[in-house]
Amino acid sequence: MATKTDTKLLVALQLIGSPTSQFFYNLSVLYGKQVVTPLGFELLFVMAYPDGNWSVGSSVEKQSQKMSLEELIPKVKHADLTVPHMFCQTGLTAIRSLFEDILQIPLVGSTAATLQLTQDKHLTKLIAKDVEVSVPESLLLEFPDLDTLRNNDLEFPLIVKPNHSDNSDGLSLVYSEDQFKQSCINAFNYDSEILIETYIPGRELRGAIIEIDDGFMSLPFIEYQVSVKQPIRNPEDKLKFDDENNLVSQSDKLNIPAVCPAILDQHLLEELTNMMITMHKALKCRDFSMYDFRIHAETGKPYLLETGLFWSFSKNSMISNMLSVDKINLLEITGDIWRQAVSRNA
Repeated sequence: MATKTDTKLLVALQLIGSPTSQFFYNLSVLYGKQVVTPLGFELLFVMAYPDGNWSVGSSVEKQSQKMSLEELIPKVKHADLTVPHMFCQTGLTAIRSLFEDILQIPLVGSTAATLQLTQDKHLTKLIAKDVEVSVPESLLLEFPDLDTLRNNDLEFPLIVKPNHSDNSDGLSLVYSEDQFKQSCINAFNYDSEILIETYIPGRELRGAIIEIDDGFMSLPFIEYQVSVKQPIRNPEDKLKFDDENNLVSQSDKLNIPAVCPAILDQHLLEELTNMMITMHKALKCRDFSMYDFRIHAETGKPYLLETGLFWSFSKNSMISNMLSVDKINLLEITGDIWRQAVSRNA
């Protein structure tokens, strides 16, 4: 733990933006610019732009002139830590690997290999099944296959979604054969692979764990109050866009309120916690991980829906909100996790 007598601040490189997409650039800036500064660290913001250029500065607003990646690298190699805030595929994989594996700057959170794995929902489900974590029954369709369902035991209602996407993009709840084809076509607009899975009616919960001091800290669960009228969360329930479909902010969650802490009995709490720890280990996650669940309305059985490995270390992020419910100091726990990441390469 840093003290007032420490003289050298650790430089925490904040990786923000996207080299591939304006949407992912805006999404990254939305989250990354709010990152806190824990005691013992100074922040250095590296920005990747959709035109392929980069910049560096003391904040998102105070940046150098744009430069090439080749010009950037000598300016950031002195950093003690990389904190990634990127959401595009290149940012999640190649750029993480560049900073951690090539430049040898320790990275907080999971590796590029783990992010690559968890971006594939089908593969993540296969791993969950292998470690006996319950997931909805599903099948994978590759473009342009729309006939597999007719020869399968899956019954309506079904969830149709792209195999590699976030924020509910391309996701539909389908009740009949008439709706199925159009929902698949819509999902194929986002991905060449789509996942068809059994819809689980019931409560929707989000949980997270923090791996620290060789143990696991389970945080208070968030419950998304889905209903018969609105049984699933759509993109607008996660992000807010203006009239021209430009990203503006996080959702105000008016359609589906989020409640934290969720009211859970001890048995369900322990079951969900064990599922999260099992998946964290199976996926080789580091430092923290987050999970979405459905609790079947009739059987009470929990099902893992998806895995999320993002934390912006800002006051408004999901894990930070969970911490605040337990009155855990965000600055202190952030500092502890960042120093833990630095020590991996010590």
